[in-house]
Amino acid sequence: MNKERDDIERLTAAFNAELTDEKRNHVVGASGDDRPRFELYHAGFSVCSQKVRAVLAEKKIPYLSHELSILNSRGIYSDKLTPAENYSPNYVHLRLLGGRARGLDLASGYSGRSAVETEGFDACVVPTLVDHARGQVIVDSKVICEYLDAEGTPRLIPEDPALKQAVLEQLAIVDVTPQPALLYGAHPDDDQRPEFIKKAMATSYDLKLEALETLLEANREDPELQAAYSCKIAKEKAAREMLADGSKVVALRQEAQAIIHALDEQLAASANPWVCGDQFTLADLAWAINLYRMQWLGVASLWRDLPRVEHYARRLYKRPSIWSAVIKFPSPMPESPHTADIEIPEWAA
Repeated sequence: MNKERDDIERLTAAFNAELTDEKRNHVVGASGDDRPRFELYHAGFSVCSQKVRAVLAEKKIPYLSHELSILNSRGIYSDKLTPAENYSPNYVHLRLLGGRARGLDLASGYSGRSAVETEGFDACVVPTLVDHARGQVIVDSKVICEYLDAEGTPRLIPEDPALKQAVLEQLAIVDVTPQPALLYGAHPDDDQRPEFIKKAMATSYDLKLEALETLLEANREDPELQAAYSCKIAKEKAAREMLADGSKVVALRQEAQAIIHALDEQLAASANPWVCGDQFTLADLAWAINLYRMQWLGVASLWRDLPRVEHYARRLYKRPSIWSAVIKFPSPMPESPHTADIEIPEWAA
């Protein structure tokens, strides 16, 4: 255990030395010189990162924030490719520690979804939480949220067994929503994604693969990195192939439609204000982010004829944690025209 703790401290120090932009690397929610217990590696635009940030905001937990650049890019004046920061060998090694602790297998396939429970473990993505007090690395956003909820109050997962089960069931539904496919996949008949997203996603997989293949070659003597990068390359190749097939993108969008209709039925089954009862829970937080991303991408048409879902979404967007950690969180992406009609909450006006 001491060696694992030492490895965590060594890898976080090494990776943090690569992160030199003070605006993207700072303490959130704490004062003083002491390092917070929690350290979060995340990205502004990442749905999975948004869930974790919102939980931290709900529970007012201080943390050391590292907002990573997760896009591979070329320089303006050269053809040199700058890999995404989450592809860094030090970061990948850190995530591999967390993956091994849970006995997770590396993902090498693609389904349009990102749930670790069903898709496998990707060593090259965000978010990653480090708990320095316990010497642990947690690598799955759903597990991270549940882990953080055990700290202090308010509890977002009820202790009542029946309510807890209901919340966990909703979390599982949100977790398998095909958000990656909605982002990267061009719907052949009704692609309402913002124009800048269409442009960025058009070359995204080619740049990912070029960066990963370069890193694979540069780390030939490291078997752990060879395995992580090789599986990631296989996964991204599968994604590029799948999302070039319009019929598969349409099928995944229909799957998202079914998920939204199931939410509407869940809301209709009760007079309670929230999806699992009269208390705001982790299920509502996850739904807020799920719905906001869909609206951001221009697919809110999935619930335009479902007033219960529309009203639910609008209430969720006004939640302080969602507003600050998601909707108004600084992001490298421009604002979407599809979210321009979201009302500013009275408390934020």
